[in-house]
Amino acid sequence: MRIIAGQRRGHKINGPRASADTRPTSDLVRESLFNILGELVEDRLVVDLFAGTGAVGLEALSRGASRAIFVERNRENVRLIHRNIATLRYEGRSQVRHADAYRWARSLRPLDDRPIVVFLDPPYRDYDVNARRLQHMIGGLIDQLPAGSAVALESGRLLDAQILPDFDSWDIRRYGNTQVAIRVSVGTQAPEVAAADQVRPKRDGDDEQRQGKNEQRPHGRDLSAGWFESGQTRAGPG
Repeated sequence: MRIIAGQRRGHKINGPRASADTRPTSDLVRESLFNILGELVEDRLVVDLFAGTGAVGLEALSRGASRAIFVERNRENVRLIHRNIATLRYEGRSQVRHADAYRWARSLRPLDDRPIVVFLDPPYRDYDVNARRLQHMIGGLIDQLPAGSAVALESGRLLDAQILPDFDSWDIRRYGNTQVAIRVSVGTQAPEVAAADQVRPKRDGDDEQRQGKNEQRPHGRDLSAGWFESGQTRAGPG
């Protein structure tokens, strides 16, 4: 596995064991996801829920995110995330939380009104066995996060209103058997942030032909100091 772009472009990170249940986000999907988000990631706090190897949050740090919080339940994966953070020398900008992502998300409280970016890559089986719990978590994030925040979700199944609250407000892209959904919250905010956060809803669009395009967006406010009440411990040995 490798970092695709930014400060640590080309640097290798460790993937899961061949026998592990962890399913890392593919390079294609990860690159396309960040091309869609563009400058929305820069100078923001990012949260990587169901972090697995930490590849998505580490990619965000490489592309200019100010801080990253990694939330992962599997102890072996937590140790892997710590190793990858150390490999890229991002210890000072990272927190790792050994916790259940559903419970952690329910307890989070943003410390201020600066927008953040939350990535979710739950196990694909959760879309069937925990669909209501997943929808509740996504809805709770949308309600709690500051205006201008973005939520990005990866799925191996067709996304619908049973998973995505306020379904028509999501930008949904398809890459082979994988779907990515992005929603940017709206509300009272500075005009430049409102302009930066316009992600146009799209339905069932195969984006293979759009790979490599980076949708340019105006730069938002400086978010370099934001953390959550639910995670105050910096990354350290797992």
